[in-house]
Amino acid sequence: MSTLESRRIGIIGYGKVGQALAWNFIDSGISVTAVTNAEHSKIHNDLIPRNCTYKQTSQQLVEFCDLVFLTVPDQEIQNVCESLHWDSRHIVIHCSGTQDTEVLNHAMDNGALTGVFHPLQTINLVKHPNDHLGLFTDVTFSITTESSVVQAVLSQVASTLDGFWVNLDKHSKIPYHIGAIMACGHVTTLLELSKQLMTTAGLDHIQSSSALKTIVETTIDNYFTYGSSSLTGPVVRHDKDTVLSHIDWLREHFPQALELYTTVTQQASSIMNKMTDPTPLPDKEIM
Repeated sequence: MSTLESRRIGIIGYGKVGQALAWNFIDSGISVTAVTNAEHSKIHNDLIPRNCTYKQTSQQLVEFCDLVFLTVPDQEIQNVCESLHWDSRHIVIHCSGTQDTEVLNHAMDNGALTGVFHPLQTINLVKHPNDHLGLFTDVTFSITTESSVVQAVLSQVASTLDGFWVNLDKHSKIPYHIGAIMACGHVTTLLELSKQLMTTAGLDHIQSSSALKTIVETTIDNYFTYGSSSLTGPVVRHDKDTVLSHIDWLREHFPQALELYTTVTQQASSIMNKMTDPTPLPDKEIM
C-alpha cells in the first residue's frame, strides 16, 4: 500500500458514515490515526477502532493527520472546512453524494488537495460499528477531484475495501445522486406504501413483510438478469381496466398514493413503448 501506508488518516464527524469507514478501513488494513466529532461531543471508547485516538477538537485532528475525511452532514461541510486551518500537506475529502469540491475551497486556497469520495451504499445505524464490516464489498465509490494524487489515493482506498470506483465530474453529481436516491430511499418509500396497502387488505405486519420480501427479492434478481424486459403487471398486459380500477380505489381509499401510482404507471408504459412499441396507455385514461 505504497500510497496509503505513510498517510495519517483522520475522520471528522464520527457518525454512522464515519464509523462505517473507520472500521472497514481498519479491517482492510488501512490505519486510522484519529477521529473526532465536529461538534466536539465525546465519542465512547468502544466506538473507536484499535490503535486510533480520539481528539478533543477538529483542529487538533487536522494538526495530527494529513488525510482528513469530513463525514459531517452535507450542509455543514463548508462551515467545518472553513473553521479549520489547513496547509499543503493535507488532503481533504468529503463524502457527500451531491456536494462538489467547491465546498472545500478554503482548504484548497491554503494549499491542500481536495476531493470527494462517495460510497453508493446505504448506511444504517447499528448496535456497534464492527457490525458495518463488509459493508463496502462490491460497492461503487464515485471520486471527484482535479488532483492526480487524490485520484490515486482514493482509488486505492476503494480497491482496498474490495469495492469499485468511477470518476465523476461536478456536472454529473446531481443525476448520479438522484439515481441513487431512486434506487434506495424511494424504493424504501414504495415498500412502506406497499406494506400499508397489504395491511389494509387484511394481512398483518409479519405476513406483509414476508410476502413483500419474497416478491421484491425475485423482482430485483430478475431486473439485474433481464433488465427492463423483466417488467410485469397490468401495463405489460395492456390491461387498462385493471389500471383504472386501481386508480378508482386509490382515489377513494388511499389518495396519498394516487399521484405516485399514476406517475409510476406512466413510466412503466413508456418503458414498454420503448421495448415493444405497443399502443400506449393514454395519459387521460391513466389519470
